[in-house]
Amino acid sequence: MGYADTNVKYEDNGKNGKILTRQDGEWKYEDEYYGGEPYSGNETLWYGDKDVFRCVYWGKVVEGINFSDIYDFLRKALKAGPSGACVHRGPESYSEGDLVYKNSCTGNIGEFVQTERIFKGDKEVYIAYFIGGRVNVKK
Repeated sequence: MGYADTNVKYEDNGKNGKILTRQDGEWKYEDEYYGGEPYSGNETLWYGDKDVFRCVYWGKVVEGINFSDIYDFLRKALKAGPSGACVHRGPESYSEGDLVYKNSCTGNIGEFVQTERIFKGDKEVYIAYFIGGRVNVKK
């Protein structure tokens, strides 16, 4: 619930990007991203002092579309949480008005590839790619 939570504030990372850090007991989450349009970033999850999960991503809203409207809708879709085969980010499908969020995933939380898309009517207006999974399973 990092990006999906409108109350969460990203901070300047000192390298022309933004960073979000959350902690829950021994779990620590960090999301660092760069850009406006398009954007790119990475997520890391630690348990204690051991990094256990990493994901990299890249996405964009197509030219000529108001990106604020699309990202407001994306937050709503992400708040619904993962469903079906999708273990990361949003549900397999979510809609509101003429906007439809589609999330396709291959793999599981140990190793996955994901593509998020938002359509306005029949037109694709947003796409993002994610690849990630467990890390430090063996040393």
